[in-house]
Amino acid sequence: MLLIGPDDSFNRMLSEKIGAGLVLMERRVFPDGEVCPRVMNEVRGSDIVLSLRMKAGKCKPNEYLLEMLFTIRNLKEHMNAGDITLIIPYFPYARQDAIFRLGEPLSSKYVAELLEASGISRVISVTVHLHRIDSFSNLFNKAYVINLSGFKSLADRLRLLDLKDPFILGPDTESINWARELAESYEVEEYDAFTKERDVQTGEIKTTVKKIDLSGRDVVVVDDMVSTGGTMANAVKAAKKMGARFVVSTFVHPVLAPGSIDKIIGAGADAIIASDTIEWVGSKASVVPTIAEALR
Repeated sequence: MLLIGPDDSFNRMLSEKIGAGLVLMERRVFPDGEVCPRVMNEVRGSDIVLSLRMKAGKCKPNEYLLEMLFTIRNLKEHMNAGDITLIIPYFPYARQDAIFRLGEPLSSKYVAELLEASGISRVISVTVHLHRIDSFSNLFNKAYVINLSGFKSLADRLRLLDLKDPFILGPDTESINWARELAESYEVEEYDAFTKERDVQTGEIKTTVKKIDLSGRDVVVVDDMVSTGGTMANAVKAAKKMGARFVVSTFVHPVLAPGSIDKIIGAGADAIIASDTIEWVGSKASVVPTIAEALR
């Protein structure tokens, strides 16, 4: 088995933990935006683990998807690779897991079908954002699929902060599941969530705050991802107003559109913890051990 991916700390650590040689991949982008990913060594006959992550900030999910599709097709059709397991820590277009308005696409399903058609045998992802589909595997027809939890890595990092009387708080209704999952991993009993409404036309967010006694407590505001930072910032600000002593903003996927971190810090966050499912310099919680265990 060979691990193929960019030469970064994520893939070097993964290679070591699963005992597979690392074959480097060049991520070339032409001036007009076309991508030309290149596998740097021969892989004929070998089973492959392909590990690619998207970059935080000015995310380019379309470029990311084409890199994957081109590389998988190349490996299967021109480089004579064996079975291919795709490590896609952040699954793009997962939020479009239903048709919300007439004429919109069911994007998450289409992405899964494109990946299957390219030739993958297995897909491993982390905390896939699906709320209207029972299981990540329901997006696929043939591939063996694993949806790992990214919250264990967050909990491990939180333990280094030595929080006092911690309370886990989700910033919106859907995040109650994430709050519960982190509370279980972090081994605390108390958790709750606010509610949120988003205008499907404008994207404007309105957070409804329920009264929770947070006086003098350390609060962990948790979500699966942060994109613009608006939802997270609203929850951090509300926690501070309710008397929280120390507030940690924590999330699995650091999508982080420009200005999002400033919003969260400006709202009063005392610390930010994110995993490394997406390439971001501020990621301190690694999901590599979780992925390596699944691969083994």
